[in-house]
Amino acid sequence: MKDRELRRDNYCFVCGTENPRGMKLKFEKRGNESYARFSLPKYYQGYDGIIHGGIISLLLDEAMAYLQKPEERFLTGKITVKFHTPLKVEEEVEVRGWIKENRKKLKVTRAKMVRVSDGKLIAEAEALMFVLLEEKE
Repeated sequence: MKDRELRRDNYCFVCGTENPRGMKLKFEKRGNESYARFSLPKYYQGYDGIIHGGIISLLLDEAMAYLQKPEERFLTGKITVKFHTPLKVEEEVEVRGWIKENRKKLKVTRAKMVRVSDGKLIAEAEALMFVLLEEKE
C-alpha cells in the first residue's frame, strides 16, 4: 500500500456493512449535506442511560467525513465538539453535516445532532478536514 493511499473496504466502524462489531449506520447525501437518523442502544452508554460523549463525537465526525466526493478521502485534522444536552439511550436523533469552507486540499466542515422529538440540539462540531485525492492506477 502506498503511504498516501486510503482504501475503502466496507469495514468502517460507523457505516461499514462488513464490520461485525460496527454500528452499520446509513448516512446519505441530501443536496450539500450529509444526513442520518437513528437511535442508539444501551451498548453505547457512558453513565446509566446516557450515550457516551465519545460516541457522539464519532458520529459528528462521520457526518463531516461523509461529505467527501467519490474521488476524495477526508482525514480529520482537528475537531471541536460542543455538547448542549445529554443524549439518552434509544432517543431518536438526526445528524447533519455540511461544508463551511471549501478549498481544494482543505475543508472546514460542521455538523450537528438534534433530538427528533423536540428539535433540541444535542451537540455540534466543527472540523478541519485534509483532502487526499484518490490516485488513479
